[in-house]
Amino acid sequence: MRKPDPAVLRLVVFVGSLAAVITLLILFREIFQPLLLGLGLAYLFDPIVSWFEAHGRSRLTGVVVLVVALALALVASVLFVVPTMGEQLDRLAERLPQYQERVRDVVKPWFDRLEARYPAEFEELQQRAIQGLRENLPRVASSAGRWLSGLFSNLMEFVLFLLNLIFVPVFAFYLLVDWPKVKQGITSLIPLPYRAVTLARVKEVDLAVASFLRGQFSIALVLATINAVGLVALQVPFGLALGILAGLANMIPYMALVVGLLPAVVLCWAEHQSWPLVIGVVAVFSGAQLLEGTVLSPRILSKSVNLHPVWVLLAIIAGGSLFGFLGLLIAVPVAAAIQVFARHWIELYRASRVFSGKAAEEPDS
Repeated sequence: MRKPDPAVLRLVVFVGSLAAVITLLILFREIFQPLLLGLGLAYLFDPIVSWFEAHGRSRLTGVVVLVVALALALVASVLFVVPTMGEQLDRLAERLPQYQERVRDVVKPWFDRLEARYPAEFEELQQRAIQGLRENLPRVASSAGRWLSGLFSNLMEFVLFLLNLIFVPVFAFYLLVDWPKVKQGITSLIPLPYRAVTLARVKEVDLAVASFLRGQFSIALVLATINAVGLVALQVPFGLALGILAGLANMIPYMALVVGLLPAVVLCWAEHQSWPLVIGVVAVFSGAQLLEGTVLSPRILSKSVNLHPVWVLLAIIAGGSLFGFLGLLIAVPVAAAIQVFARHWIELYRASRVFSGKAAEEPDS
């Protein structure tokens, strides 16, 4: 009986172990979620700590300086940004009845004309709406009852969520301090025959993912500043929050238009009823997108993998559907990693005899 090839056994053990680790992370993702989030934060901020280490400081010093800087930024946002957003939200809540009246004054004549022209259709539409409400009212009441009965469990889940938020920075702190040891430990587990090629692929994935994530976050901060300043200058209600939200939402393709541009246009028109100001709002978002497409992305994302927006959207939908909030966070990095490996697999396939159709004994021309 022929003995199995040791190379095949090594490959099977390596792939099997990797698949087992991934399976455990998926099955117990709720338990490992704080650790994975902390690992992601450590991965994102490692270059800053490594810069301190390269300039003769210890990693612990770099981590402490980073934590202090982040804490100061958080305190500044709480002291300045949050109160301003709260005031704008209160002002928006006070003026909502006025906005409703203005919208009604504009929309109602259109509905009146349509109702006068198509009275039978409008009557049928009202009857269907009333019938639908009656049919769904018991279902709504039942859902409310289930929500009230599950209130205690929801509170417990909220407490666990808060505990997870506390654990995430703790994990990130210790992982940042010991990041070189973590990488060395993971590298030592890779079989020697596959270590070189694996590290080469991981390095390429690291360049793609790190450049993409840090670049997108940097671009989001710039766009958030531009949008917020522009909307506040145009006196758009809740403009500061909308500008910041739209800038951060730019990390998801086209989402800035949904959560930023459309609400800003509606609120600007409801507040001022001025088409020049509405055009100004559109100009702010258009200018920000033009700056992002012609200057920021080519310069900041030049070293990252060019992920197509459709691929990003599919990854986000799949990640959110399968793994919830954690899936949304890891969707784009995983998509970038898959694209890197897929490119190499396609290259191997095109270089193979399966693609060329040549026989095994036929020499290459």
